[in-house]
Amino acid sequence: MSRDRLLRALLESAPVQDVELERLLTSARFALLEQAAGSEASSAIAAEAIGFYGALAQQCFINEYVFACTADEARQAAELAQRLGATLGSDASVPPLWPIAVAAYVPLHSLACADLLPAKRWPDPIPALLDQQVHKPMQERQIRASIPALTAIRDEVSLAVRRQYEDMPYPRWVKAAPVGKPAAIGWYLRNQFPAAALHEPGQRNTLEVLIAGCGTGQHAIETSQRFAGARLLAIDLSLTSLSYAERKTRELGLRNIDYAQADILELGSIGRSFDLIEASGVLHHLGDPAAGWRVLLPLLRPGGFMHIGLYSALARQDVLAARKFIADRGYGQTTEDIRQCRQELMSFEDGHPLKDVADYSDFFTTSECRDLIFHAQEHQLTIPEIKSFLQENDLHFIGFTGQAAQLYRRRFPEDKAMADLDRWHLVENENPKAFVNMYQFWIQKAAR
Repeated sequence: MSRDRLLRALLESAPVQDVELERLLTSARFALLEQAAGSEASSAIAAEAIGFYGALAQQCFINEYVFACTADEARQAAELAQRLGATLGSDASVPPLWPIAVAAYVPLHSLACADLLPAKRWPDPIPALLDQQVHKPMQERQIRASIPALTAIRDEVSLAVRRQYEDMPYPRWVKAAPVGKPAAIGWYLRNQFPAAALHEPGQRNTLEVLIAGCGTGQHAIETSQRFAGARLLAIDLSLTSLSYAERKTRELGLRNIDYAQADILELGSIGRSFDLIEASGVLHHLGDPAAGWRVLLPLLRPGGFMHIGLYSALARQDVLAARKFIADRGYGQTTEDIRQCRQELMSFEDGHPLKDVADYSDFFTTSECRDLIFHAQEHQLTIPEIKSFLQENDLHFIGFTGQAAQLYRRRFPEDKAMADLDRWHLVENENPKAFVNMYQFWIQKAAR
């Protein structure tokens, strides 16, 4: 494995999202710990092997230490961390495997000896680990104090959701997806929905965008690079998430995003309006999704666009079953509870409804798994409910994004616009997993 450059690149860049590979890497991590804790830790180790172990430690930080860990294994890792701290405080040499193995079980910035680690000269791949697990978290702590509070946060559900994302900012990403050359929003939507009936927006030098619930910034960063002339206000409940987002934005050299802490329910007080509002995967975590959606509508300029993401009640039956399993088993929301619950869910036979949640990409990091099946607040909606809201608020449905469009085309080939929500409801009933990745759709406000 240590000679597989592609595997190492994966481990350093994104969460592993495969059950069998996770199990293999969990075993490899234990082998690393045993070797580091043993007498051979100081012996010469092949550069390829130590490079692989360093990449594995980076992966464990990226997935927020979601791998299974026995009590004895945790004890050994804690003992090694103590040995590392004691040795760093003396003049004795430190075997390179020690900080690598410790970093595969706990983030290095959490250690009492964290400030001693950067002062020592280390061989590769330890400097990359220090950058990931000490320097960048320190930058985020410094950034946190500079993020403005745009609104109060008073709603009980909002406060509970904020606590969740302060504990575990979501999602923990490394690289933003490439989006290509920036385009005018009218061109972009016409390219996405060539047969849609939409009012072409007027030419503006600046496209004012609100990201309502930006999390750790991946969505905001991609949107800022997708649309020509975009200027973004990206808000979220969690300062921890916003600090991560701001750091990543600075690293990319982007200057068109302003981050602020705010509650969607309080945004009516900010006195601003926008050409585009994106609220993907956020409204269904409010106490009343429709109420939050209605708060956003006056902020959208006439003829403006919204991109909305909502959970499908039909597609998330497996998630609902997992949430019931969690409640019945009495699991809490700690990292250890999430680890143990994941192992139970993965132990079911293939085809079992409870095993199906392992098909979600969000299953493979601690914060994303908590968001997927342990969330403090979740609603699921239906297409008829969406249709009713759009009609009540004079909003024009442009179309769904994603692979579900192929199902619609096969079912109703004569309907080129693909904007009939009654037909979409029929398509979903015939294909219950059509919107497993949420209802993602575009709408337009009346141009008056």
